[in-house]
Amino acid sequence: MNPNKKKTYNYNKKFEKYLQEEFQPAQAWADSEEGRSYIREKIPSLDALRPKEEEVLAAVYLIIINHKPAYIGQSLRTVRRLYTHAYHLANDPETYFGIRQNEISSIEIRIATPPIFNEISRMAAEEAWVRAQKPVLQPYYNIPGMRPDACLPRGLARRDAMKQAGAI
Repeated sequence: MNPNKKKTYNYNKKFEKYLQEEFQPAQAWADSEEGRSYIREKIPSLDALRPKEEEVLAAVYLIIINHKPAYIGQSLRTVRRLYTHAYHLANDPETYFGIRQNEISSIEIRIATPPIFNEISRMAAEEAWVRAQKPVLQPYYNIPGMRPDACLPRGLARRDAMKQAGAI
């Protein structure tokens, strides 16, 4: 391999848009004083993972809001992915989680699995956790033909689900 050749990535356009519009701004926010302060005060379970960022890889995680499992996900760079969720909780919780900032009394992050580096196995573990925990924003776990990890559309559907679950 030529060491002078620039490395290129073949991301699909949807993922590239996610990286530019959500992931990168969220990482900058999480590393800023504003982000560090929000995470420290509002999500201490995520703040506790910060020094372990390079150890907490390839895991399934739970986001619990107001003592209700709201969302289950999986990621190779788990803590970095969780920073994106924290960014959304801080800046636009109603769109992403169906809850207003003043309605959030607690946010907890749990790492559900040890590292699972095989992506297919990690996705299967995520689906198993979704079926077991029945997160509020992922109600499709028993509907044939639907991905069990699929989320409700952003906006009112998520808000209605959070209300019905008693999270708000």
